[in-house]
Amino acid sequence: MAERALDGVRVVEFTDETGAYCGRLLADLGAEVIKVEPPGGGFARHIPPYFHDQQGPDTSLAFWVQNMSKKSVVLDLDSPDGQVAAKKLALGADIVLDDRPVGYMAERGLGFDALHAEKPSLVYTSVTGFGQTGPHAGYAFSDIVGQAMSGVMTLAGEPQDPPNKVVGTQADVSASIHAAQGTLLALLHAEATGEGQHVDVSAQEAMSMSQETAMQTWDLQKRNRVRTGERGMIPVALPAVGVYPTTDGHVSLFVLAPGGAEFPALVDWMREKGMASDLDEEPYASLVSTLNMATITQYMMNPDSAQEVIPQLAHINEVVKAFIATMTAVEAYEEGQGRNLLVGIVSTPETLATNSQLRARDWYVNVDFDYLQTSMEFPGPPYRLSETPAVITRPPRLGEHTDEVLASLS
Repeated sequence: MAERALDGVRVVEFTDETGAYCGRLLADLGAEVIKVEPPGGGFARHIPPYFHDQQGPDTSLAFWVQNMSKKSVVLDLDSPDGQVAAKKLALGADIVLDDRPVGYMAERGLGFDALHAEKPSLVYTSVTGFGQTGPHAGYAFSDIVGQAMSGVMTLAGEPQDPPNKVVGTQADVSASIHAAQGTLLALLHAEATGEGQHVDVSAQEAMSMSQETAMQTWDLQKRNRVRTGERGMIPVALPAVGVYPTTDGHVSLFVLAPGGAEFPALVDWMREKGMASDLDEEPYASLVSTLNMATITQYMMNPDSAQEVIPQLAHINEVVKAFIATMTAVEAYEEGQGRNLLVGIVSTPETLATNSQLRARDWYVNVDFDYLQTSMEFPGPPYRLSETPAVITRPPRLGEHTDEVLASLS
């Protein structure tokens, strides 16, 4: 096996939900990540669904996804013995990762200041809801609070909806991704200079990056961006822009956008299939021949011309919708992409499992779960390193490595 990027790096991780994926990213890259857990396991070990509905600390699918490739040590951080062992572990590490409330680790002699004083090269990464400082630093946090406070929820959903939560624990995941980036940068600095540092990650700040231009819109125009749903920022339905039903699912089209063939190429395809309807007749033919985002923008900047063209656009869109509805999602995607049209399948877990591109790249990884006497397929790493590839192994059972790791401390 090729050497992995972080072989030889030891991480001691005191996380439950918010920072766990950070540790997983480091572990897949070869770091020895020792997850310190309380007796009985943290909250994440008890989140359903469970493997074959077998409820227990070692069968949570949610825990598995965030904690592949790690080791598990059980310590009671509220006991003197647990604190002594945890401190020894931490001082033997290159990186300490925690997502406990602000002050929790310091109260137990495990905070950055105490550990850095004894090991100046230590990189200590804290992942919390609002960061280590400021008036909200001590506020209670969960993923949905992070999504709300980041501003993302107000942009998610259809205009008539209330603010929407984005699927999954996106605030936790975003915080962990940014924590991994910051940690690796700090590790490079520590290896070069011997100087460790405190990496302070706020989930609110990390998730707020997903707002894209919303903050700048307020800063420059004093206008809040709002939920725009499927149509995006365009106020009317445009042909070949949005989600379209197929015979077995949906595809997403954005043919009017720059980056692929333009709308006439779609009409050529429809014409070949005998489904162009009346688009070769006026008043549609002239509009179809020049239809792209630039011409749409010009129409929308002139209210009179917009009112004239909107009914025509609606009719053209219905013709496109009828055409797409005759195909499967895969047919629409592959044939459309073959013509350089911006088409994507609205994938489900089922269609992702059979996706020809992912299969051709061997993205899925079979992971052996010896204690369950089975193997399961997991999504692969989110990056590919040609010389130091990531390797995914199963998540640890609760306390599986306690004796081994603690014995190495004596």
